[in-house]
Parts: sequence; structure tokens; C-alpha cells
Amino acid sequence: MNPNQEIIREILEKRGITGAETQAEFLAETPKLAYAPTLLTNMDKGVDRLLQAIDAGKRIVIYGDYDADGVTSTVVLLKILRCLTDNITYYIPSRIAEGYGLHNESIDRIREEGGEFIVTVDCGSSSPNEIAYARSLGIDMVVTDHHNMKDEPVNELIINPRAPGDTYPFKGLAGVGVAYKLGLAVSRKREIPRRVISEVLEFVAIGTIADIMPLLDENRSFVKYGLKWINRGCRNPGLRRLIELSGLDCRNLTATNVSFGIAPRINAAGRVGDADLGVKLFLAEKPDEIENYCRTMIERNNLRKQWQEEAYRQCIVKARQEYRKGNFLLIEAKDVHEGILGIVAGKIKEEAKRPTVIVAPNGDEYKGTGRSVNKVDIYEMLNRYRDCFLRFGGHKAACGFTVEPDRIESLRQNLNRDLAEMLEKDPALFEDEITYDLDLEPDEVSLELAEALRCFEPCGKDNEAPKFRITYVMPENWHFLKNDTKYARFQIGDLDCVLFHDAKRYFDMMQNHEFLDVYGTLDINTWRDTRKVQLMVTEMAPTEDFVG
Repeated sequence: MNPNQEIIREILEKRGITGAETQAEFLAETPKLAYAPTLLTNMDKGVDRLLQAIDAGKRIVIYGDYDADGVTSTVVLLKILRCLTDNITYYIPSRIAEGYGLHNESIDRIREEGGEFIVTVDCGSSSPNEIAYARSLGIDMVVTDHHNMKDEPVNELIINPRAPGDTYPFKGLAGVGVAYKLGLAVSRKREIPRRVISEVLEFVAIGTIADIMPLLDENRSFVKYGLKWINRGCRNPGLRRLIELSGLDCRNLTATNVSFGIAPRINAAGRVGDADLGVKLFLAEKPDEIENYCRTMIERNNLRKQWQEEAYRQCIVKARQEYRKGNFLLIEAKDVHEGILGIVAGKIKEEAKRPTVIVAPNGDEYKGTGRSVNKVDIYEMLNRYRDCFLRFGGHKAACGFTVEPDRIESLRQNLNRDLAEMLEKDPALFEDEITYDLDLEPDEVSLELAEALRCFEPCGKDNEAPKFRITYVMPENWHFLKNDTKYARFQIGDLDCVLFHDAKRYFDMMQNHEFLDVYGTLDINTWRDTRKVQLMVTEMAPTEDFVG
């Protein structure tokens, strides 16, 4: 085994990927790991009910969500079910006017437009009242979702790996993964072209990455095959044009490209306008329509960035005020567009290292969006006060809700009290421990190693790019980039290092300590015809033997 292969094996072992077969599957170009759709509780019943509706000529409505997961879920099921019926359409609720999930008003609109059978994607698990309302109007429904559910018996036809009692082997599916499973199950009972089943994997990959689901287990298979389809030419003309206009390469698209280049543009449509723009783009076939939809999506993303910066400037001031009251930051933002609350909450959470919720007025109610630090389950924290919310949902790292204004102050006090108790039990609650895979010597870093490490792709949640530590470092040739003290370049011997955050802080650290430990991932910098390995620095810290 050559040294690079030994490094790969060590990383796999450290990450708990052990055994020759398991490692071979993880590294395989064509992974085989997948589970039968029928292992999901209610899948057989859901397929039968859906096919009965199609056979009866009922008008089918795919009810999605306004984020990238919801949009791609909608597209996946539409493309599969259109092989069986033309009497099918979709509905994406407005983030602003309606909010997340099922709503009686939306169901009324669907009924007025002739809808007779609803399939939800990426939503519906927490809407038993709305499901009952639809049934009272004669509208049957199958719910597909992946969000957390109350630990109570489920009486509705819900297909969700997180449903109480569900024994599906992998709980990390995105909404689009569950929708795809429904499509697969349908294809086992009706003739669906294999080409369609394969091509929609492009959208399964996009939605899974965009929703920040773990890129392990079955998701790794989905994303590997989906990106492979895209990089072999991208069959969907709308997605292909969006990739091009985003300045990316359809022949070499990575999960990171999707996270930072494609997903924000799809999400921006729902944040500052109507989310069905994404569905329209991915269903369009005429070049002029595709161009118009793409450019509109990019314009909305630019507008989102502008609103986001304005909101951040307002909220960071209030965050500093909240910080004096307690460790849970609950920020009231009066003039912030609610479509960008989550992004701003996430940015403040990263800077303050505290769980952060931003609430903004929406009529007589307030809408709230929360983001949390690694060791604090924000869903569990707020779920204790579920009765004070009009609507509530989320997971460990993020949540959303609507609340009456007069409940906000008591909620703030309760959350600060609870967090204080957690902090008393764990004083290091907010401290980010630096994690890494292996120690490397500078002379072990090579272009060949950087190329070999690409076997870990697709990288993302729970499968980050391998991170290394280089110890006893004296950075040389340090210079800041773009006249900005946030960015810097330096060298460790002959190894080029790039730092995209906190450069001034680390520069000061370098002045005060003889040696530093440098952490980062390997990257290949291509300039003209030259390819060179570089270290993308994530953290720096004083070498322990030389601290103080």
C-alpha cells in the first residue's frame, strides 16, 4: 500500500468506516448501497392509494415547499408521475403569504382549481388538522416528508423515515430522497422509463446537498450518481443553463459547487419571490423561457444578498444588546424581510457562537427562524414550549415558528434560563473543539495526495473533506489579500497556505507565540497550465508545548 493509500485508510478508520467491504463501498465509483422503498412505513399503502387516484382520472397535485429541497422534490415526482398521467400539477406555497407546510387556505385554492388528490413533498408531517380539513372537502392525500415528528401514534398516511415506529435503515433522507423513494415504488408497479428514474437523480443530488443532509449511507449513493449524471452532460436544460450562468462547469460540478453556487440561487426564488420559479425552470424546454427563468433567479439572488446585508447590519446591533441579557439570542427585527431571516440568524450564530433566533412581524403574528451551535439542540429547546407557538417545526440545528407578540418575552426568559442551566452543566458548551483527521508533516503534502483524497467526494455534512494538522509551524511570507485583514496567504516551507477568515486574529497569534498548529484541507490550485497543491486553512492555534 503506497503512503497516500495508507493515509486514506487511516482517515476511513478514524471516521468509523471500517472493514474492507464497507470501505470499498464508500470509495466505489458506482456504489450499490440502497434500500427498498417498501421498507418505509406506509409506502405500499401510499403507492396503492396514489395509483387508484391516477386510474380514476383524479387531478393530482404535488404540494411542495419553497426551499431547494421542496422544489427538487416537486420536480422529481412530477417528472415520474407524468409518465402515467397528464392530469397532474403542483402547488408551492408562498413563504411570505402562507409560510411552511399545509394550510387550509392553500387547500381551498387547490380545490377551487380542480385538485382532487394531494401528494405532499418535504412537508405535511406536522399538519394533521389540515389533512383532516382536506379530507372533509373530499380531497385524499399521501404525505411524504423527512422532518421530525411528535412522538405520538400516526393516524394519517405519512411516509417519513423519522415517523414514530418507522424502521427504515437510514433516517437521513432529504425530502427529495423520500419523494424519489415514492417514485421508485411506483415504478415497480407501473411502467416508468428507466431513463426518467435515472435522470431525476440530478435533482435528488441537488436537493440532498442543498438541505444539508448527511452525505453518507444511501445519500452518498444518490449524490454520487446524481453528480455523475450532471457531469456527463446534464440532461435537464434548465439546470444546465443555471450551472453555466452561475459560472460553474457542467463537466466538473462538485457538492461544494452545489452548496455555494446552485442551492442559494434556487432558495433565493422562494426567499424574495415565488418559489415555483425553480419548478418552472426545471420543467421548461424552450430556450427563451429557460434563459428568462435563469436570469430572473440570479437577479433574485442578487437582491437577496442586498437585503441580507441590510438585515445583518440591523440585527448584529440588536444581537449585542441581547448578549447582555443572556446567552440565547432572541432578536426582534422590525423591518427585515422574513425570507432572509434564516441566513442572517445563521451568520450571527457563527459570529456570536450562541443559538440565535430572529423574529419579525407578519400581520398580527411574528415569524421566527432559529439556528444553533453544535452542542445545543434548538428543536428540543423550543419544543418544550410548543404550546406557545401557533406553528412550529425544525430539527437539531434549525427551527421555524409563528408566535403571538405577547409571548415573545416569556419565551426569551425561558430559553435563557434553560441555556444557563445547560451551561452550568457543561461550561464548554459554546466552545468549538478543533477536530481533524490526521497529523501530516509538510513533506508528506503533495499534488498526488490532494488528487487521491478526491475519493472522499462528495463532501459535505458528516463527510467533510479530510482535514489535517501540521504542528510546530512558523508561518513565512505572510501577506494580507485584497487590502482586507480577513484574508491572507503564507507559506509553511514550500507549501502555499490560504486563509479566508480571521486572518488578523491569527496574525496577532503568530506574533505572540513561537510555534503554531495549522489545520486545513488540501486543494489543487490551477493557474494556466500549472497545478499546485495548497492548504486551505480552517483554524490555527498555539502549539500546546509552547503555550504560555
